[in-house]
Amino acid sequence: MLRIKVIIVAIISLLIMTIFVSYNNTSSKVVDEYDISKLGTDFGESEAYAIGANINGMPVFKNASMALQQALIDYKNGIETIAKEFDLGDISNSNYKEYGIYGWQITIGTEEEKQQGRIVSQFFDIYENGFK
Repeated sequence: MLRIKVIIVAIISLLIMTIFVSYNNTSSKVVDEYDISKLGTDFGESEAYAIGANINGMPVFKNASMALQQALIDYKNGIETIAKEFDLGDISNSNYKEYGIYGWQITIGTEEEKQQGRIVSQFFDIYENGFK
């Protein structure tokens, strides 16, 4: 019985530590301004794409969730083309990096879809900075 209690306490402690580390992930927090002229693309005027610098000086979206939702709308055709050419499922936390890797490599679709694919790659370069 004591062994079970020790295991339960250990599991609860691990869960609390995981939540604490996730909550305090400073790489996702904007701590300074970022000179967006350094970026290779302009995502547009939408506030969803507002970018700042994290503690490491890397560009991060001020609201990554809002940025992703807007990108899914703005670059829908490019995202669909990436998924089609490289047989990817819907964008998720487990495969967004693949969209970033393959986006600039699109060989099918219209020129607009290929351009959107390149923008999607650049988007996920910034998006993933919030998780490093």
